[in-house]
Parts: sequence; C-alpha cells; structure tokens
Amino acid sequence: MIAVLAVTLGAAVGAPMRYLLDKWLTARTSGPTGPAAFMWGLLAVNVIGSAVAGPVLALTSGDLRIFLLVGICGAFTTFSGFAWEANRLWSMNRAVFWSAMIVMPVACTAAFLITYTMANWIG
Repeated sequence: MIAVLAVTLGAAVGAPMRYLLDKWLTARTSGPTGPAAFMWGLLAVNVIGSAVAGPVLALTSGDLRIFLLVGICGAFTTFSGFAWEANRLWSMNRAVFWSAMIVMPVACTAAFLITYTMANWIG
C-alpha cells in the first residue's frame, strides 16, 4: 500500500512539473504563426526525466526509489505526449517527424545511461 501512495504522490509532483516546463519551453520556441515544427519542450522534459532517472535507479532503493523513479520521473516523462507530437509532425513535416523518431529515443537513452554510469562510478 505504501508503494501505491509513493507512486501517487510522486505523480502528483511530476505531472504538473512536466506540463508547466513543456508549455513554457514550447511558448519560447513557437513562432508568430504557431508551434515550432520540432517538439523542443517535450524533448527537454523527456531528456531531463531520463537523466534524473539514472542516478535515482543507481543510488536509491525501496519506497524512495518507487516515489522518485516511478512516481516523479514516470509522470514527468511522457511517451503518450511523444506519440501525440509525432502524429502532429507526421501531418506537418515528414523530415521533422523522422528526425524526432531518432532524436527523442537516442537522447533519452543517452541521458539515462550517462547519468546512471556516472552515479555508479561516483557512488
């Protein structure tokens, strides 16, 4: 039961943080005619969340890990938002769509692996 509470509380922190940061960055990368072609806000939140997940996984355990990794990081990062944005890009610009299909998973995986490796090396 504590694990469910940890996930719930973590998600209550992570989801609003994602929404606010994504909207803030999207507003700054949008042009006068609308949203930017690339999903910069979403890329930032997913890379940041993946980078934070590395040391959390390496350095925590138990309910704290569940709270931080599953709750906060899980709610902060978003695959559904990636799918939504990919759908938007597909209809707007196929080249940008394909670049996003490569950049997002590579950047997120690299951010996680770098911080996870550093945390294991340091800690």
